[in-house]
Amino acid sequence: MKRIFYFLFLSVILSCSTEDKVNMIELKGTNIETDLPFTKYPIRIGLDSSNIVVLDLASDSCYYHVASYPDYKYSYSIGRRGNGPGEIQLPTPFQMNEGYLFLYDGTKGNLFSINLIEKQNADLKFFTHFDSIITCTDFVCINDSTVILGDLSGENRLLYATSQSVTGKIKFPSELMKEEDASRGYIWRSYMSMNNELRKIALATQFGEVIEIVDMDDYSIKRAIGKGGVPVSASIQINGYYDVKWRKNEIYALYSAITEYEIRQQRSQDQYIVGGDLIHVFNQDGQKIKTYHLDTLICGFTIDEKNNLLIGITPNNNHPIYIFNLD
Repeated sequence: MKRIFYFLFLSVILSCSTEDKVNMIELKGTNIETDLPFTKYPIRIGLDSSNIVVLDLASDSCYYHVASYPDYKYSYSIGRRGNGPGEIQLPTPFQMNEGYLFLYDGTKGNLFSINLIEKQNADLKFFTHFDSIITCTDFVCINDSTVILGDLSGENRLLYATSQSVTGKIKFPSELMKEEDASRGYIWRSYMSMNNELRKIALATQFGEVIEIVDMDDYSIKRAIGKGGVPVSASIQINGYYDVKWRKNEIYALYSAITEYEIRQQRSQDQYIVGGDLIHVFNQDGQKIKTYHLDTLICGFTIDEKNNLLIGITPNNNHPIYIFNLD
């Protein structure tokens, strides 16, 4: 009960500027040829041991493709598109944990898992269903029975959910908002990453330029707000963060600063390409440490710790995988 009380009501907010001068490190990418099935709009990539997983948001059949690593040889596809049993209507960014891949259907509220190590078949295992969830664009796994989800309904910032119920909530930062808009859930939608050792969640807003660090022990929140500002309006504001990952005790966040006006201009000229080319690195308190500037726009990334590589994914190339050496 004490934990729920904190989750509902405690939000210690420490805002800090991310505009301090930091080192800008230039990175040149190497494009990797793979034998993945035809992908229309690959936007996420993940690495767990000897497997790479790619999310193709516009797939005609299966949304997620698994390949071996480091040779990038295609293995199988999962997450069939559809409304039937074991099928997915709205794919979300996936989670990988200790050899398991977790997939969440953002419309139907179904959580699936698959053992990537055994690879005995490509069938998804139904994990659990959340009755109260309407629409969600990202989630993180706290343990094997609890997840945190972004709530697009506008009622809450985050939802704390188990298979039995939705028990905890984090509210929107009303002190940073001009008005209590019904669309705030959409405007403040964020990508998420969980650090199990630190027990902290990193959130990166898709509009504006806000990094939030949620402490899961007392549910306090620290915020790093860049010059892109807080999310205000999807129709006039910059595209902000595309992806976020923890790397030990640091937060790596993929950032873009393209405006909606620039996007409309590019689309009118059939020149529109998507993604970000900046990786902002923060410590666990939200202080910016450094920035990597990529020579290629990517929509998602993962990190090979052993070889110190950043592996990016882009829908702007027929071969969607790029490798960047962090040495």
